[in-house]
Amino acid sequence: MDAHAAASLLDEFRKLPSRIERPQTFLEIGGYPHYENQCSNFLAFFFDPEGPHGLGSLFLDALMNSLGVEDGEESLVGGVSVDREVGTKAGNRIDILIKSGSHAVLIENKIHAAAVNPFDDYSTYLDRLKDEDGTAYKNKIKVLLTLYPSGEGSDWGFVNLTHADFVSAVRSALGHHVHTADNRYLTFMLDFLNTLENLGEGTRMNQKFVKLLADRTDEVVKFQEGVKQVRDEVRGKVQSLGELIELKGYQRIQQVPWQPNQNYRPISYLQYRVHINDESYVVVEPAISPNGWEIRLFRRIPRKAQDRLELEKLLNEHKILPEHDLSVHPERFAYDEEDLNSIAAVVQNELSRVASIVQDIANELSASSAG
Repeated sequence: MDAHAAASLLDEFRKLPSRIERPQTFLEIGGYPHYENQCSNFLAFFFDPEGPHGLGSLFLDALMNSLGVEDGEESLVGGVSVDREVGTKAGNRIDILIKSGSHAVLIENKIHAAAVNPFDDYSTYLDRLKDEDGTAYKNKIKVLLTLYPSGEGSDWGFVNLTHADFVSAVRSALGHHVHTADNRYLTFMLDFLNTLENLGEGTRMNQKFVKLLADRTDEVVKFQEGVKQVRDEVRGKVQSLGELIELKGYQRIQQVPWQPNQNYRPISYLQYRVHINDESYVVVEPAISPNGWEIRLFRRIPRKAQDRLELEKLLNEHKILPEHDLSVHPERFAYDEEDLNSIAAVVQNELSRVASIVQDIANELSASSAG
C-alpha cells in the first residue's frame, strides 16, 4: 500500500465522529443497559399515570404524540392499566399492554435482539381483546419499539417507533409534568432516558466505521498488513540491539523484553531493570517506533516499600527522577539507523552509569541498616 493511499484512508477515518464519553448511567454501572426485560419494566412503571413517580401521563402523552395521535393528552385517560408479560392463548408473551376506556396499546420492545416475534399471534390477541364489559376497544394500536428503524411486523399493523424518537418526545413534554414529579423517580427516569440514548448513539457511530471498512476493505487489509510488517520489524530491531548489550559483570541488571499489548501502536521496547533490592529498581529502556529510537529512564518503588522515603531521597540526590516521571536521553537515532552498535554504546554507557549509582545507593542503605 503506497503512502498516498494510506494517507487517504486515514483522512477518511479522521472524518468519522469520535465517541463522546459520557458519565455512566445506573443501568450501565449495573451491567444491564441492553436487557430488554429491565427496559420494559422501566417503561411499564412510567407508563402508569397513577404511579408513585408523580409524572402523570408524561410517557403516555409522549407515546401518542410520537405515533401522530392527535390530542394525545386526552387519548389515554380514565382507568388506565399497564401490564407486563401478558400471555396469549398460543403461549407467547406480550411485553407491555396498556388499556384505558377507549384504547388498547400493545408494545413489543426490542433493544439488540432481532424482531422475530410472533406478530400474527400478538395481532390476533389484540383484535379479539375486549374490556370488562365485553365491549371491543374503539382504538387498538400495535407498536414495535426498537433502537433503529425496522419494518418488521408491518404486515400485521405494527407501527415502528424508535427509542430515540420516543425519548425525544418524553423530553419535549417533560416541562408540563416536572412540577409534580417525585425527585427520586425523576432522577431515575432521566437516567433511563440517557441509557437509551447512549445505546443508540454508540452503535450509530460504529455503523459509519463499519461502512468505511466495507467500502475500502482491500485498502484496510493492506494497511493492516503494513502495520504488522512495521511491528515485526521493530521487534526484530530491539532483539538485535539486545544481542549487542553486554550484561556480564552487572549482578543487578535484568533484561526484560517487553512488547506492550494495551494498544496497536507499532512500537517495541527493550527494558533493563537495575535492581536496588528485591522490590525496587531503575529502568533503562531503549525503544523504537516509526519516530525513531529513544532511550528512556525511570524508576519503580512500590508504595508499600518499607524504605520508600529513604530510597526516594537517595535517588533524588543522585538525579534519578521521581517515580512515574520519565527522562529521555538527549541522543536519539533515526528509525532506519543501520549502525546498531552506536545505539548499543549509548545504552551500555547509561546502564553503567545507573548501575554505579544503584550500587552506591545499595551500599548506603546497607550501611544505614547496619548502623
